[in-house]
Amino acid sequence: MPEASSQAPEITDADIDWVRALMGLEILDPPRRTFLAARNTLDVSACPGSGKTTLIVAKLAILARKWPHRTKGICVLSHTNVAREEIQRRLGSTVVGQRLLDYPHFIDTIHGFVNRFLALPWLNSKGFPSPTIDNDVTTAYRRGVLANADYRTVQNFLTQKHSSFDHLQICAHNLHFDLGGKPFPAGPNAKSFKLAKQAIETAAHAGYFCYDEMFVWGHALLANFPAVALWLRHRFPLVIIDEMQDTFEAQGAILQAVFPRTLPDVIVQRVGDPNQAIFDDSDAEPNKSDPFPDSDPTRCVDIPSSHRFGPEIAALASPFAVAPVGNHGLCGIGPKAITGAPTTCDHAIFIFPSNSTVGVLDAYGKHVLTTFDDGTLAKGMVTAVGAVHQDASDIAPGHDQFPKSVPHYWSGYTADICRKDPHPKSFVQYVRAAQAIVRDGHDLAPGVERIASGLVRLAGHIGNAGQLKRKARTHRAIIDALEANTAVLTTYRQMIKKVLIDWIPLTEKNWGTVRTDILAIACALCDGPTNPNVINFLEWPDTDPSLAVGASTSAHDASPNVYHVSHGNRRVNIRLGSIHSVKGQTHLATLVLNTYWHDHSFRRMLPWLLGDKVNEGGAKVQDRKRLLQTYVAMTRPSHMICLAVPYSICSGAKSFSQHIATLSARGWRVAEIIDGAPVWHG
Repeated sequence: MPEASSQAPEITDADIDWVRALMGLEILDPPRRTFLAARNTLDVSACPGSGKTTLIVAKLAILARKWPHRTKGICVLSHTNVAREEIQRRLGSTVVGQRLLDYPHFIDTIHGFVNRFLALPWLNSKGFPSPTIDNDVTTAYRRGVLANADYRTVQNFLTQKHSSFDHLQICAHNLHFDLGGKPFPAGPNAKSFKLAKQAIETAAHAGYFCYDEMFVWGHALLANFPAVALWLRHRFPLVIIDEMQDTFEAQGAILQAVFPRTLPDVIVQRVGDPNQAIFDDSDAEPNKSDPFPDSDPTRCVDIPSSHRFGPEIAALASPFAVAPVGNHGLCGIGPKAITGAPTTCDHAIFIFPSNSTVGVLDAYGKHVLTTFDDGTLAKGMVTAVGAVHQDASDIAPGHDQFPKSVPHYWSGYTADICRKDPHPKSFVQYVRAAQAIVRDGHDLAPGVERIASGLVRLAGHIGNAGQLKRKARTHRAIIDALEANTAVLTTYRQMIKKVLIDWIPLTEKNWGTVRTDILAIACALCDGPTNPNVINFLEWPDTDPSLAVGASTSAHDASPNVYHVSHGNRRVNIRLGSIHSVKGQTHLATLVLNTYWHDHSFRRMLPWLLGDKVNEGGAKVQDRKRLLQTYVAMTRPSHMICLAVPYSICSGAKSFSQHIATLSARGWRVAEIIDGAPVWHG
């Protein structure tokens, strides 16, 4: 292991014992203790359920207690604010927790770091107005720059080139643009190019930008003022990056430029799991210039043991890991004991007719009800997830691609509500996402932050909310901003109570009243003149069937994308979603649904399911993506993993009975769905 740096205080066994007691942690094995004590640049590959975010918070607690600098801080970056939320939840009432959330430390997203320290200073120095950073709003503004006929000229041209006006993106500080990394398909003298240029430049000079365009200004500042990187390294001698596997090429390049991992004056500790590198943006390029983890084994630590599940689930999921986990594969040392839950469960594969998914969710739900009592079900989520979850109503039963998407298993599913989406298209979706966060995590604070971030975004649409956007704790910033306006502050607090505590079901009928309150709050948050004519973002989304929910008595019933299965006088709620949307979650039971992307997912994964292949060996590019998705899905549950597989996939070169025998020998119990009901084999 490389020599420790003097930039961070020494962490002793006594410190680790202190934080274990403070946070109620279990006994820590050598790899976990190595990470906690490390004072050098290194990469940590942590398997699902290893508690890596909790470990990061534990390390931060120790460091905050012993931090010797008054003007230098720890910089913690990720793609979401999970680390900050975990600090607030676990350490919010402690002295060390308050220290971590205050100057000189910085805990935020990578986008938040780039905006605050690089992009916004560059834009301010060049005379741009306080920016509005939002893809939808910026695209709408660019459209509005052009006359309707001119917009149609550009859009029709790009449609013919298999692209769209929405893909226009600034790619250089001189306002050169492309189509999300692809060149504009016309020369500078073409009418379509000139109109697109007009839209881009006019919007930019008015202060409208897309999220990823902020990296352009960040790079511009670093190129023109290299001393900024020196100052940032002086300000932040220790950098911890969470979820490193999800870092895109543009993000990795700017992190490497500011915090090179080869320099002795900065410690960069990257934490993540290369086997969970599934991206929300299908066009995003993974970080290839500085891949994770480091190829030097002396700069790496592996944490292959999971507290989430036991050895059975670990054995079933381990072959789907692209990179081998540790020296002996994924290790399950959990799950935490739940009173009434069985020590072992029947992990099941439901084989259904290729032209009908009828009965799949019901069979899964009844299997769950047979396995777990109501007390256990109340303590954990039961989910069903698929890699593809967008609308596929153009594909009917009997089509070669059926079932293509999650809605093919239940027509009531809608893809628009996704708590992982950082930038929902409507405020209603912010509220629904906040309710899902509170429901899933049983913690109010992250849900409040979600609604607060929606309000700040809305305020930015209406007027100038630049200072508000730069605050790390959005809810606190709103409280402070409304301190002198007691009437609106009361309205804000009452609105939070209605949707997150009283849990009023959102309906088109009552949305009008909620909308009025939200608009009043957002207008009060703006500096200077406001324009409350922001119709689209506050409109009720008529196309979203999951919002058509009647009065209910519980948060579970009011939630979207929940399928109910009853058996006798008992009921289980199955929450459907995409694999992306459940990343980072822990479930009691998970059903992985077959979907179609270039081929049926389990047709391509069958060799790994049968034990003929393991890890990345023999995987094509598309299969590698499927392995990552399957691995993420199969490592969500603590107690039970199930799969939904079309019959045609199990009736290939080998006989159906041979496949059943192999799957049974590998630890699966197999049920065939016949006339909508399960018939168990063996």
